[in-house]
Amino acid sequence: MKLSKPKMLVFSHICSPQYVTGAEKLLLFMVRELLPSFACTLVVPNEGIIAVNARKLGITVIVHQIPLIVPLYLGLSHMTNEIGTHQQDPLWLQLIQLIHHERPSIIIANTCVHPMPAIAGKMLGIPVVWTVMEAIRETPHTALAASIIEQYSDYIVGISETTLAPLRTPGMIPKSTLIPPSWHQSELNPESWQQHRINRRRQLAIADEQRLVGYISSSIFELKGLEHFMQMAVNSAEQHPHAMYLIVGNPVDQGYFDKCIGIARDRGLMERFRWIRFEEQVETVYPAMDVLVVPSLTVEGFGMTALEGMVFGKPVVVYGSGGLSEIGRATGNEAYVVPMGDTEGLTQRVSSLLANEAMMQAIGARNVQVAHEVYGVNAYRDRLRRFIATLALRGYYPPTVLKGSAPTIYKFDNGVLRPFRSTRSFHRAGHRMEEIREVPDVYIAAWPKGAPIGTAYRSRRKGRKRLSGRVGKNRRGRGIHKQGSLKRRRQPGRQRNRARGAKKKR
Repeated sequence: MKLSKPKMLVFSHICSPQYVTGAEKLLLFMVRELLPSFACTLVVPNEGIIAVNARKLGITVIVHQIPLIVPLYLGLSHMTNEIGTHQQDPLWLQLIQLIHHERPSIIIANTCVHPMPAIAGKMLGIPVVWTVMEAIRETPHTALAASIIEQYSDYIVGISETTLAPLRTPGMIPKSTLIPPSWHQSELNPESWQQHRINRRRQLAIADEQRLVGYISSSIFELKGLEHFMQMAVNSAEQHPHAMYLIVGNPVDQGYFDKCIGIARDRGLMERFRWIRFEEQVETVYPAMDVLVVPSLTVEGFGMTALEGMVFGKPVVVYGSGGLSEIGRATGNEAYVVPMGDTEGLTQRVSSLLANEAMMQAIGARNVQVAHEVYGVNAYRDRLRRFIATLALRGYYPPTVLKGSAPTIYKFDNGVLRPFRSTRSFHRAGHRMEEIREVPDVYIAAWPKGAPIGTAYRSRRKGRKRLSGRVGKNRRGRGIHKQGSLKRRRQPGRQRNRARGAKKKR
């Protein structure tokens, strides 16, 4: 008999319709590698490229809007307030209902800005894997951000030591795993690289004897360091007349982009530069380059661009920001890791490569080999297999009877919480006190409330109120009889009159 695979619900924080970010690319890669072990469903906030790519792999895709909590990643003091605010939003109930309907055995919440699925999953008693693909900003509130991740995760997967560093607390170390990214070599079509090199260089008007120094980023903004690349480029261009420079990416801040291009314009070197927009098929772009520069000014969670450059056989010069320095050390490229912001050091490293063709080619060839050894798909699968073996899976079983911090006991009935009127009603419904599952108050607040269960019993106090009303009438009429008035009132009217007459005779 064929056993069904456990269901995994995977939450992507974004789904860009224009291009795939590094976090999206790495998440989809992981999901693809998980398919032999899990029945994966991908949840995205909107339609986009990874949704299309996931469906091509046979992965079910659900479009469901979920708010992001960016202050968690930025380490800002109001992160908990923002989470609480979103838990009052109708989207919170919709998220809980989605998970309840899908009934996964395990959940993946991707990136630090996407805590709501993790919080909902833990509240429902479902194991949560939190994949961390960026380094939380270092602020006075970083520890608070780390504590939230610790509270709402059962397992943490980091793509680098940099991403895991803020989470290295006694409570999180045992449940943290390092799984660096990888790639599928066949999808890069290596047999086509030489032709792509010819075609792209012809398109860019780059001669065979010229050497092309490249910069690539899906989105170009200040922290991606284009200005530093331009400063390096104009300085090395004067030393190496055969050097040309390629910028690949989509400007996010047009003013900043124009400022960067102005560096070349002011030096009269515009004819040495080329710019094209970012392309998903990176195998058509990287082959045209001879050297790749990644001058990131932020603490990179990993630095997939640098690894891609090595996979395509290029020498790679990087700023030592976060995961980029880890890649440099792991691949033996420490000499080409420059302190962040050191444009002079960047220029020196690139110039040394442009001045020595044999060294450039040798480093590129070595990078291919070591990249496969350290980060290749076989190494990735081995790490992932060992991680899967640690997972304690359990099916999702919604509570039958439950309560929060208040004494009211509820029955979960088709997505509605119905309160029991009394303990007697609870027992008469066939339940025992040990069946009650205690849940957070936010869980109780999330579900709509239904009709109460049990008989509405009349209390004695209410009966006394009705009695006092009758007595009041006596007060207004004949006065109050302290003794025997209730007995007389219960007698029929004719019998009462006879009793009064008998008294008078006596």
